[in-house]
Amino acid sequence: MGNAASTAARPPLLLARGSTALLALLAVTQAILAGNFLGGQYDALMWHAIGARAITIASAAQIAVLAWVWRAGGPRGPFFAGVVQTLLLVAEFATGELHSAAVHVPLGVLLVAGIVQLTATVWRTPLPARPVAADVAVTP
Repeated sequence: MGNAASTAARPPLLLARGSTALLALLAVTQAILAGNFLGGQYDALMWHAIGARAITIASAAQIAVLAWVWRAGGPRGPFFAGVVQTLLLVAEFATGELHSAAVHVPLGVLLVAGIVQLTATVWRTPLPARPVAADVAVTP
């Protein structure tokens, strides 16, 4: 990445860090809610369904953020991982609606692991330096 690409990549990368952190938090929350439901707290199922909508929508929105990172000179791998993640979340949502626990539970476990991996990848991407203000007159 050149200097211009570096500074251009800073805002989308910061946004990508935020979106991946949000998705990781939602994924862990989904796992907790699923465990609560399986443990007999049946009200947790309603919150798990709401969380499923939230995480799927957030993942779809994240694709645009990861595309912006790539277009600004950042890595392209997270974009493709984000697309696959969103497609798998749609499949996860569908298997939940169809009450197919034999697919829903293992896919959910894999999704949590993948979301955490994508989060780690984005956060390991070096954050470009802030743009330097050039030609700024400093008065004593």
